[in-house]
Amino acid sequence: MVTDFQDRLRQIREAKDRELREQREARSTADQDRFTRMVLRFVHREKIERIIEDLCDNFMQEVPSFHLSKSFFEAKYKIEIHTDDLLIGEGGRVDKYFSRITFLLDTKPGTQGLGEEALGRLQVRCKKTVRNRDLESAVVEVDSSPESVSAFKQFAQEQFLEFAGEYFSSLHRAPAH
Repeated sequence: MVTDFQDRLRQIREAKDRELREQREARSTADQDRFTRMVLRFVHREKIERIIEDLCDNFMQEVPSFHLSKSFFEAKYKIEIHTDDLLIGEGGRVDKYFSRITFLLDTKPGTQGLGEEALGRLQVRCKKTVRNRDLESAVVEVDSSPESVSAFKQFAQEQFLEFAGEYFSSLHRAPAH
């Protein structure tokens, strides 16, 4: 025989159980959305990374002395090819000259939800140094749209071509001290 008191206790417990179950489901949905956005951001970054790596590979086929490295620099993902050239400078002295092209990938946060705006953008900074001389750096932001990725590929190609032009033309100039 269930008393009124026992019935009220059961109702309170069931109400709290329902409330906790709803909270867990809401958290689970939010966690799943965050996880999905994170995976999509990685997929997007990997597309950009693959574009850069392909260009690096093409450049290194032309100049095998360059080496590819990947790391983190100031909380940004860094993809770089670099070399040290030993050249005869003024006075017949052998000097070492550093050259590199670096791409720094920085994730910019997106919005809530799973739309394209939720994925955020990648800010990509390209730094170039040719024989110890820094060239002008360039920055572009890339979202996950095919048009933006295509525009980034064009940007990256232009950066490599500018770098190659300076690198190869500086072979014929006397290094500055």
